[in-house]
Parts: sequence; C-alpha cells; structure tokens
Amino acid sequence: MEISDPVFTTLRLNPNGPLFLDSHVNRLERAYAALFDTAPMIDMDDLERSLSIISQNRELPCLVRIQVHRDGEVAMIPRPLETYESSIHLITQPLPSGIKDQARYKQGDWEAYSNTRKNAIMNGGDAALLVDQDSIIDGDTFTPLFAFGDGEFVIPDPMMGAVESITLGNLAHYFGKRIRINQRKVTMADLSVCLDALAVGTGIGIRRIASIDGTTLRSDLEAGLEDILCEIEDMGFIEGLS
Repeated sequence: MEISDPVFTTLRLNPNGPLFLDSHVNRLERAYAALFDTAPMIDMDDLERSLSIISQNRELPCLVRIQVHRDGEVAMIPRPLETYESSIHLITQPLPSGIKDQARYKQGDWEAYSNTRKNAIMNGGDAALLVDQDSIIDGDTFTPLFAFGDGEFVIPDPMMGAVESITLGNLAHYFGKRIRINQRKVTMADLSVCLDALAVGTGIGIRRIASIDGTTLRSDLEAGLEDILCEIEDMGFIEGLS
C-alpha cells in the first residue's frame, strides 16, 4: 500500500452542523487502525472548526470527504450535494475487486466505485447496484434495504464485501426495537419476492428503489418501509433535525 493512500469517510454538512459526525469518525478510526495497524490522531475540535469554516463558505447542505493519510495528515474536501428524485432507478454493476469475506473500508481514490456510478448513469440509471456471482453486495454510495414477507427487513450480508453504512446504522438505532434489520445473502432472484426497497446513504439520502436493470420493483405500502420512509421524512432525519 502506498503511503499516500488515505482512508476516508464522506459526511453530510447541514446548515445546523455535520450529520452523524461521531459515527463517521469512529468508522474512520477503525479503518485506519485496520489498514495501518496503529491508531490515528484525530482532533475532534480541529475537525469541528474546519467544518464550521466550510459551512461559512459553501452552499449547504453539501458533502465533505474527510481523509486521513498514513502519515496522520487530515484533509477535508467539500463538494456539492447531488439531488435525486424520491424514487431512483438502479443498474447492476460488478463489485469492484477487493476483499470479499469481510466489510470493506473506504481507502484510496475509490475510482472503481466512481466508475460503477458513471457506468450506471450511462446506461440510464441513477446509481449502481453492486453484484458478485448473482449476489447483491452493496450500492455504489448507499446500502440497499429490502422488505420481504412476514415483516422481514434485510440488507445484504456486509461480510461479503460491503461498506458499513453510517446512515443505516443511525436509522436502526433511532427505530430501536420497533424494527429489526437482518443481514443475510440476497440474490437477484430474491427480487421477485421483494415487496419494497429503499436506498440509504449519506449522499443519496433515503430513496425508494423503483427499478433494477429496467425491471420495476414492487412497492407494497403494507410491507413496512413506507411507514419508515414517512416517519424519517417527517422528523427531518437526514436534515439532522431529529
């Protein structure tokens, strides 16, 4: 690994401050320790001051990539927040090469993931759904959440090569025991019995998945995801108002 390769996380900076900052820093620290075998020195006060300066000079909300290089240098790179329709269309793309028997960390230039998004857009989609040997692994910058029968909510098993979702983790914490999200293998064939699906992520927010590779997904209002979607919209979850 090159010494210049950073680990990074991308958070949403709202007018009222950064969203889930502690969770993002925690994942960043775990990624750094896992890849470089030592703990990073991240000063929260410095981070918050830098984010405050960014908020005074950027149109909000925006996204901010926080990266830590192997030598400990911390950098922040803001960029505009893209807008999406309430329902999005996904195009499947092969999972970028890398570890497939555990969760992945964000590291390096992430070009392979960026290319999956570009390819999906070129093929008429809004974002990419990453697959490996007919198994759904992850989204390009989000986690897919599926509703099946008997009230089962499922995300693909993160130990197959997905990136841990900060937004979904905080969403599950908010709902507590009211919902239980299972982590298991999800195949493309399983989509035929999927009742509803959401895309959950820092940049994409929370969007209903309307179709995958041109095939329309069901949107069963009784499956349970509609209630989740309405509640998080009403409480301003992504806007950091809850």
